[in-house]
Order: sequence, then C-alpha cells, then structure tokens
Amino acid sequence: MLHEVLLALSGHPSPLFENADTSDGSNRSSFPLLSDSESALLQSIGRLSERHRKLRAHIQTIASSHQSMICRAVATSVQQVHLARFQKKILDVESKILSKDPLLVGAYNIVPLASVVGEFDDWHRRMLWYWDMSCFMQQVSKSDSRRATSTHCTGAALINRLRDEARTGFPEIEEAATELSKVAETAWLRQLTPWLLYGRLPANGRLDFFVQKDDRSTEGEARIFVKEVHLLPTFVAPATASSILFIGKSLNQLSYANSQPGTVSGSNAVVSMDSDLVQKHLAHISSLSLPIMPAQLSRAISAVRSSFSQNVLQHLLPMETTLQLLTCLRHFFLLARGEFAVALITAAENRIASRQLSMGRFLSQDPIKAMQSLSMKDAELQQVLTQTWKAIVLENEDADDAVLDFARMHISLSTPKPDTVRPGSSDRWTKIAPPDAGASFNNLLFPTATSLNLAIKAPLDLFITETDVETYSSINAYLVATRRAQLRLSDLWRHSSARRDVQSRGANVPMEIKARTTKRLQATRKVWATCSAAIFLISETAAYFEGEIVKGSCQHFEKWAQSPALNDTSQSTQQNTTETLIKISQRDPETLAAGHRCFLASLTYALLLTDTPYTRSLRSLLGNVDGLVAFFIRLLDIQQKLDLETDAGVDFGSNTRMEADEQQISLELDRARKKVDSDLKSVVNRLRQLDQERIGAARYLNVDGMDTGGYETWKGAGGIERLLMKLEFGRTLEVATDDLLL
Repeated sequence: MLHEVLLALSGHPSPLFENADTSDGSNRSSFPLLSDSESALLQSIGRLSERHRKLRAHIQTIASSHQSMICRAVATSVQQVHLARFQKKILDVESKILSKDPLLVGAYNIVPLASVVGEFDDWHRRMLWYWDMSCFMQQVSKSDSRRATSTHCTGAALINRLRDEARTGFPEIEEAATELSKVAETAWLRQLTPWLLYGRLPANGRLDFFVQKDDRSTEGEARIFVKEVHLLPTFVAPATASSILFIGKSLNQLSYANSQPGTVSGSNAVVSMDSDLVQKHLAHISSLSLPIMPAQLSRAISAVRSSFSQNVLQHLLPMETTLQLLTCLRHFFLLARGEFAVALITAAENRIASRQLSMGRFLSQDPIKAMQSLSMKDAELQQVLTQTWKAIVLENEDADDAVLDFARMHISLSTPKPDTVRPGSSDRWTKIAPPDAGASFNNLLFPTATSLNLAIKAPLDLFITETDVETYSSINAYLVATRRAQLRLSDLWRHSSARRDVQSRGANVPMEIKARTTKRLQATRKVWATCSAAIFLISETAAYFEGEIVKGSCQHFEKWAQSPALNDTSQSTQQNTTETLIKISQRDPETLAAGHRCFLASLTYALLLTDTPYTRSLRSLLGNVDGLVAFFIRLLDIQQKLDLETDAGVDFGSNTRMEADEQQISLELDRARKKVDSDLKSVVNRLRQLDQERIGAARYLNVDGMDTGGYETWKGAGGIERLLMKLEFGRTLEVATDDLLL
C-alpha cells in the first residue's frame, strides 16, 4: 500500500483515492480493513495527490498556450522547479523507506502510515497555493477541469499578485512567491530590454507589454505608441514608466528618421546608436537585482535616459529647434506679436462682412442657402490666415524672419474636429487638460467654432503633444476674443457724429435739429458710459494677462529651458557604486516636456481659465458686447438715413418703417446695455471672490505630486489684487470725472 501511496503522490491515478475528496467514509466501504485513523490519513494524502495531478495538467496548458509570456514563464518554473521538488521529496521518502531510515521505519521493519503522511505536511499549503496561482493565471471550467476558460490574466497582474503573496506570513509561501516573482520579473525585463535598447516591441507577448502601438498609426509615418496603465507592475512608478515610454519612442522615431531621405532633425546628419552605447545601457538594466526595487529601477532608467539624451537626442532635437517652436507658440498663440492678433481680427471681420453682403442677397432668394452660408469652411479659414500672413509680412521690416516662416509652414486655422487627438512622443500628463469646454471662446471670431492649430511632426513631438496644442489653442481663442472685444468697442469712438453735437451748433441751425440731436445724445449717454466701463475692464484685463502673466511666465520658462541642469546619475561598477553629478549642456526632451506641461498648467491657472464661473461670466460679457456694438452701429446707420431723408430729401423708402426700426433697435440696444452692465458686475464680483479664495499658496498652481521635470512655476505677478487695484483706481477716476461734468 505504501508503494501505491507514493505512486499516487507522483501523479498516477490510484483506486485508493478515487473518493479522496469525500468525507463520508466511502474509502472504508471500498477497503473495510482500514481503521478510522488510516482512512483519515489516506484522505489527506488523496487530496494532495489529486491536487498535484490537476495542477500538473493545468500548468502544462498555461505553459504551452497562455498569451502572456510572463505567465508562461511562471508556469514553466512551477512545472520544472517547484513540482520537481515535490517529486524529489517523494523519491527521498521512498529512499528512506528502502534504506530503513529509523526516522520512518520502526521495529520489525514496520513503516507507520502517519510517519509517511507527516513527511508531506509542509506540502499541503504549498500545493493549494500553487493551484490558486494557476487558477489566477487561467481559470478552469467547473464542468470540465481539463478545459480552461478564456479568462486570462496579464503579466503585470501576476507580478503584483506574487508580490502581495510574499507578505502573507507563511514562510513556505513567502519563499515560493519570492522565487516565482524573480522568474516573472526576469521575463518582464526581457520584454523591456528590446524596447529600451532598440525601440522595438517584444517579439513574443507584445500584447502583455505596457507599451502598445496605437491603432491610429498609418503607414508612411513614424509609429505612435501609447502607455497602457493596467499593464504596469506596481514597482514601476508613473515617472519611470513615462521615461521608459519616452526612450523607446525616441529610439523608434530615430530609426524611422534615419530610414527617410532628408531627416527632419535640426541637422541633416544621421544619428544612430552605436554598439558601445547599447552595451552601456544593457549594463544598467543587468545591474538590477531581483525582486526589482522601485528606486533601483528608477535610477537605472534615469541613467539610460541621461546617457541617451547626451549622446543621441541632442543631435536629433537640438535646443535651437525647441526654442524656435517655443518662440512661435509665444508670438502667435500667446499673442506676443500684437500685430498678428490685429491682422487676424481684421481679416476675419472683412470675411464676415463680405459673407453678410452675400447673405443679404440670398435671404430674399433662398433662405436655406443663406443660413448655410453662415458656416465657415476650412478653405475659407485658411484664406483668412493667408491674408493675415500677408498683412504681417507687409508690416515686417525684417526680410529674413525664421520664426514667421516656421509659423507659416506649421500653423493652420480650421474648425475643431472631435476625437482626433493622437498621443505624441512625449507622454501625456492626465492632470493637465484644455480649459473647460462649457465656456468656449473659439466661436467669437467667426460664427462657427474655429481654432488655431500647429502641425506637430517628428522630432518635435518628442517635446510637445496634441493635448498641449489644444491648450494653446484654447488660450489663443481666449486672448483673441478679449482683444477683439477691445477693438470693436474702440471703433465706436470713431463715430464722431454720435459723440459730438457738431451739426446743432451755430446760429443758423434749426431748433428741430438741435432738439433732435440733444435727445439722441441724452438717450445714448448710458450706452457710452457702459461702453467706456466695458472697454476699460477688458483693456485692463487684457493688459494684465498679456503684459504680466503671459510675458513673465514665458520668459521664466524659456530661461529655465536654456539653463544647464545638474543630473544625478548612478554609475554602478563591480567594485563599488558612486553617485556623480554630471553637468548637462541641454535638458533632455522628456524633462523639457514635463516642465512645459507644468508651465502650461500654471499659465492656464493664472489666466483664470480653470475657473468656470469666471470664464462663463467673461464669455457672456464678450458675447453681449458684440450685441451691444451691433445694435449701436445699426442704430447710428438708421439715424443717419433718417437725417439724410429729413434734411437733404434723400429717399430711402418708407420713412415710417425706419422710424419703427429706430424705436425697436433703441429698445434692443438698451437691453444689450443692461446685459453688459450685469456681466461687468458679475466679472468684477467673481474677481473679488477669487481674490479672497486665492490667498497664500493658493495664488499659484499646486504642483505637488506632479512630474514637473524640476521646473518651478513663475510667481512674479502677485495675485488678482493687482488687477482689482487697477480696476478700482479707474472706477474712482471715472466717478470723479462724472462729478466734474455734472
């Protein structure tokens, strides 16, 4: 019977344990000579043998067909190492029995069954744990234990589970979990190595690697890769994962750029990875001890990234190219070139005016076609941008303007298309997003929503992403809308006849004209006061945002980007490990990208674009200012026609209809004035609330816990109280002036 027990433990079926899982004493019915204690001992051995047999079959299935190479490696280790130890234990017990070891064999060569069972007491918990881990890797159908279900776990989930199991408190489980963790992490490092050294996805099990190729990648362009967070093991910090993604993307893009005729890099020299540099990076990866420690992995990846940046990326994306891109963004998206905003607004107004003329003709012929003509097509928007470039070139005295040429090649004006954002080569930071879409400013320049776009091509996408461009577009729409309202209000002061009583002066002027002019001036006095208050608020706000916030933030970031950095690099040798400080002449693109995202987030916060109540109040104000200006100009046009018809006898049609239109437009103008007054109060009140809320450290964006690349946000503009002080001072002067006039 002992021989049968040992054979059953080895995985062979045995009639002794056909009903081993039952606890109703069915073994005694098959073998009536067994005592209660012997039956209980056989049941324990039977459960162990049955679990061993099922485990071997299930592990074999996982090792041969699982989609995760990490799970296959762990299953193979369980099969070839851990279960082999169990088999060796069986052989050791058999050897002790044959050699009559006194630990097992008693007097008269009697081998107690309890002693044999006791030899395998340590394996009950282990075998159950192995079975649980195998079921975690791949579930087994309840109807047929030999048929696995389609539920598979990922390599990252298995690594995380093994690390958790190593802390259960049982020494044998801790030992087994630690050994399997080393196997799993070794397999993970084998997947990581080709990505870090050559920018290639692993040949086997690439669906289990946390870096995946984006489906939106097309032929004929550099591949786009994304980071799948659910495939990341817990020992990989977010910043480390971003660095891994960045290095591999850069290598992949480098191979793509070298394969293309005329690379897009700063210089046309071919940049490549030599074998010595690859061996150096491989040494950093090989120096990792198992199980992997997060800090050790972070240092190794940082060393690889630093070496890669110094030896390769400085040639692929030089600082001159990055600064040219930043200058372009600052000049044309953040309106450092004021003439660009003026030229764009002027070209847009001319296009809308011509569209309104054609709409007036279509309205009487085909109303549906007239309404369709309100929408702007991308070709028309591009024509507007082309006219803007021409106006800037005519005003530009410098014939060789590299930034302007760069902008004309890469900037476009179009309608925003949803769900078209692709990840760039610099990792996306999910904490930074474009401003709230509930207060969009991109539909004020044209009747339809438009946005200024920047074409990002390799290798520029090592530094900037499509999400960053979206943020720039939102800021640009915000600043352009404010500048446009300021210009439209300023144009009202060019209507001298509406502000000054010129015709009614003199002795020969009829009393009717004097009375009519006086009545109109009194009726529009409140409108002029509202326009004056609105232009003052908008002008001061624009000056504060553009002259202080944007200018100071951009200068601060560009100074940081150009300054050399001290990088901590861990250099490990076989004898010792030393920490050295290496002075780098240029920050690597990933660090610049992280600092740039932090800069954008702090700029958006300082411009109050993250505050929904303020942006909604300002958006309402700018929209109502458009209505106020439109009604005012329409009223002045009607009054001018009435004056010509009354005084000069010019016939414009029905005089009664124009008088009715004058009354209706005057009523609408008064309503628009009241709306603007209400919005002005709402904006100022919200500014005062923000001044109370953003005190102390809350004046600036909280970047704790964010990957900033070592960039510290600009804190030189103070708080909103500077803007409020200007507004209050202007309001005091306005009240004093009104008192003097009265």
